[in-house]
Amino acid sequence: MASHLDHDVVLGLLTGHARSVLVREGALDASTRFEEDLRADSLDLVEIIEGVERDLNARGVDLDLPDDTLLAVRTLGDAADAVLAHARTNKVRGGGVR
Repeated sequence: MASHLDHDVVLGLLTGHARSVLVREGALDASTRFEEDLRADSLDLVEIIEGVERDLNARGVDLDLPDDTLLAVRTLGDAADAVLAHARTNKVRGGGVR
């Protein structure tokens, strides 16, 4: 079964993992800043992205974010854009990216 990704789906995955990793309550949206609003450091960001990567792999989508791209991420929205730009369909498992 194909699994389609869009900005809202990826943002939801990122938000869920940010809440889990950073133990955060309250509203998180695309403009939420990792460093200033969430007090997240680079290791927190890597852990959040790895969680999203696991979720996407389960949907048949491979994700490989280059380090320079990860370093440029400032907000949850930036992270969602980066994930969508670097997500690739795993043709063996039949996932999909839209």
